Amino acid sequence: MIAPTLRMICASCVFFAAALTLLPEGRERRIASLCASCALVLMFCSLLRSMDWDAYALSLAESREAAARFSSDSLRESQRLNQLVIEKECEEYIMDKAGDCNCPLKEVRVHAVWSREGLWVPARAVLHSSSDTGRMRLSSLIEAQLGIGGENQEWIIEEPGQ
Repeated sequence: MIAPTLRMICASCVFFAAALTLLPEGRERRIASLCASCALVLMFCSLLRSMDWDAYALSLAESREAAARFSSDSLRESQRLNQLVIEKECEEYIMDKAGDCNCPLKEVRVHAVWSREGLWVPARAVLHSSSDTGRMRLSSLIEAQLGIGGENQEWIIEEPGQ
């Protein structure tokens, strides 16, 4: 019901605008402009009178609910992306320090957890190495710099050729 009325109002606006541009300046144009304005006001009043306000309120409530869902989903995704960034940066840091410690790492996986302070902090690391060389030095460096204690570091020493 509302869509046809809106189309009629839009079409009337276009018609009135075209008619007013064709009229010469002066009294005729002012009278036509006044008549067109009155007609449009009456059309809007008719639209408002025929509008189903209960359906409008329901639609508005549904829109607000969808916006709230979208906002909470966005917040969760943002937090998940922050967690992934922290984990990847810690993994890159460990790989870089492994080179400094002469510890041949093949792969590093870091898991971050949400802290009471409202930050993602690295909590656990799984390290795949091909030898035990430099392990103790790198382990203490990870504990000192990233706060991942030795009990939360899982070292997997793979034999060469695996």
